[in-house]
Amino acid sequence: MDKAELGLYELLIERLLADDAVDDATSGLILAAWSGDDALADALAGRGAPTAEPPSETEAEHPDVYLAAVHAEGFRGIGRPATLQLAPGPGLTLVTGRNGSGKSSFAEAAELVMTGRNERWSGRTAVWRDGWRNLHSGDDASVAVDLTVAGTNGTTKVQRRWAPEDKLEGGRWTRQEPKAKVQDFDGSVWGASMQTYRPFLSYSELGALIDGKPTELHDAVHDLLGLGALTATQTRLKAARKPLADRARDANAERKAIRTDLASADDPRIVEALALLKSTSPDLGRLAGLLTAAEDPGGSAASLRAVLDLRLPAAEDVRATAERIRAAVDEHTAVASAESSRADVVARLLREALHVHTDYGSTTCPLCEQGTLDDAWRASAATRADQLERSAAEVRGATSELEAAIAAGRSLVHALPAVLTGRARETWQDWVQAGRAEGPAALVQGLEAAHPVVAAALAEARAESEAELARRDEVWAPVVRRLGAYHDVAAEVAVEASANATLARAEKWLADTATELRSQRLAPFAEQSQHVWQALRQQSNVGLGAVRLTGTHNQRRVAVDVSIDGVDGGAALGVMSQGELHSLGLALFLPRATVDQSPFRFIVIDDPVQAMDPAKVDGLARVLAEVALTRQVVVFTHDDRLADAVRRLELPATIWEVVRGEQSAVEMRRSDDPIARYLDDAKAMASTEDLPPDIRSELVASCCRSAVEAACHSKIRSVRLAAGHTHADVEVVLKNADTTNKKATLAVFDDPTRGSDLLGRIKSGLGPGAVDAFQKCKKGAHKGLVGDLHPFIKDVKKLAEWLQK
Repeated sequence: MDKAELGLYELLIERLLADDAVDDATSGLILAAWSGDDALADALAGRGAPTAEPPSETEAEHPDVYLAAVHAEGFRGIGRPATLQLAPGPGLTLVTGRNGSGKSSFAEAAELVMTGRNERWSGRTAVWRDGWRNLHSGDDASVAVDLTVAGTNGTTKVQRRWAPEDKLEGGRWTRQEPKAKVQDFDGSVWGASMQTYRPFLSYSELGALIDGKPTELHDAVHDLLGLGALTATQTRLKAARKPLADRARDANAERKAIRTDLASADDPRIVEALALLKSTSPDLGRLAGLLTAAEDPGGSAASLRAVLDLRLPAAEDVRATAERIRAAVDEHTAVASAESSRADVVARLLREALHVHTDYGSTTCPLCEQGTLDDAWRASAATRADQLERSAAEVRGATSELEAAIAAGRSLVHALPAVLTGRARETWQDWVQAGRAEGPAALVQGLEAAHPVVAAALAEARAESEAELARRDEVWAPVVRRLGAYHDVAAEVAVEASANATLARAEKWLADTATELRSQRLAPFAEQSQHVWQALRQQSNVGLGAVRLTGTHNQRRVAVDVSIDGVDGGAALGVMSQGELHSLGLALFLPRATVDQSPFRFIVIDDPVQAMDPAKVDGLARVLAEVALTRQVVVFTHDDRLADAVRRLELPATIWEVVRGEQSAVEMRRSDDPIARYLDDAKAMASTEDLPPDIRSELVASCCRSAVEAACHSKIRSVRLAAGHTHADVEVVLKNADTTNKKATLAVFDDPTRGSDLLGRIKSGLGPGAVDAFQKCKKGAHKGLVGDLHPFIKDVKKLAEWLQK
């Protein structure tokens, strides 16, 4: 049970415990239905039901995944190999550039290599889709991403490479984990998560979230909230109750039909029977007594009717089952051998040895302590393990089919009916013995030999019984048979009545409660959407109301209520401008992509600013910066307004500018490095003559110290995240490094205990001038500096660059 389902299950438990009207039987069936078909079947059969206790979370946690780099060559607007470097951790990165600069090519490259497709181009004609190769590149083309995965030391590269003759959907898709071989990849490892938590949003998708396929957004939100388990529970309860309800309905319909069909009869026995059937719950004991006593004073009519009801499997079914057993025997004989019988054990042993090689590299075999588990052994062992697993699977499949075939053969035979006499009894006994024969060959021989004999004898016995019953009472006999059949079904319905009633109560309670549970689960999602909308709407007169999951089957959708100047606008979105629609799309995308259970700790948004007025751009900048506190947010835009808003609002962000030169050569330029910004501020203040010297020197030293600390933070995050530390752990380390000296010690040594070695390392790396600059950064921020400040700023720049290496 994953986090989303566990949260919903706990809400369900709370509701059940709080509702005194729900008895233990009803509660047990609801919880059993949540657990699955088998658990529900056990509960209905009286074999126990789950209790109202929340289970532990069983789903393995997905490791957090961040983007470390995006690579492209010969793809879309990028010719020669180009790389977009990213800081693998929470933070906002803007990638800017004019139209045609190649910036969106990086976004499309990341989406294509992670998902196997580009939503922007998937609905276009072939003319659009086929123009993906860059005309200025060589024959080869490729896209790739470097991923930092929590708990893994190093980066994982996922790549798509195309030969000259390959189409976009072709090429080779690979994945290479740290210190591992390149392996073919199909995206299935995160396919379901990518569909549910999709972290990519292109400009075309931004509009499609509102006016595209409504079922896709509905299903994504439905799944990420864990509501699929609730729907499955309702479906199981309904499916379990249906056959019971159908039998009860059919029995009642037959009761009414008998009363209608026989209303004109004057036989006293029929009149008495109809009087019993007047009640919707007839006294079945009295009805049975009437049928036995009135019709059968000699005690044999019931037996005669029972003979008529006896059935044997058809000859064709016996032949088909016999052929199945023979085929299963042949197949099992063909694949079974001494070696294949131990294939599973050997394969598991090889897999364990392969894990040893993966974890420890080339090493001596831990079993024989003689051979070496090297790369050559690994290749051979992996191939052998695959062969053994296939062989074992074949044996298991053949064994399973043989067992199923034998079971099918034995299921053709039922116990000897007590009503049979004479030859029919003797031949049926032979038939029973045939079904008990040991071994598949004896079973087949017995079934094929005994069936035609017992079938002939039964046909003769049924004919005799039919003639005898007809002789006894041409009028009463068919009535008795019909009443008897009704009695048997009604008796079964009576036995099932308690389970049927409990299932009905469970189904109704869950139907009444499901809407509230869905609303309760949807509330945080809706609140986050409203929060995002409030930040984006700015001066808009459109308010966002309830967000609801509505509809069934192909009418599923996410309904969004809006108001205009406080007046309810219903679910009509026609009143909204294109910019407002895009803002609403973001308000729905961000909560979905940033839920806690998503393994993707990054989101990539391409061109979200189009059609937004300036006020909404400021709101967007604030929203992105807020999301970037816990997520890696990468935004591609050709609109300078977003970058201007980030700078003007002094929001923390890294800004890259993509510049495209001749022959589609793409260059990345750092547009807003915090270190450079602090140093530029220091230079500006150093040149400001209007400031008093003591204040100017103190401000310059403070900016230089901030530049040094920013360099230290960048180095510490890069090293620690790449080494597999979680972002939360890295932030704790940074918080504990509460002085410039501690930060620099961590950046240089990655060891906070080596503070005494710091100045010596700076001196050996850059010389005594760098030591002097470092000391001035710390002291000057409190006491100020004297003399020309520009040489000091240059020394600090060198120091910051050295700290980042």
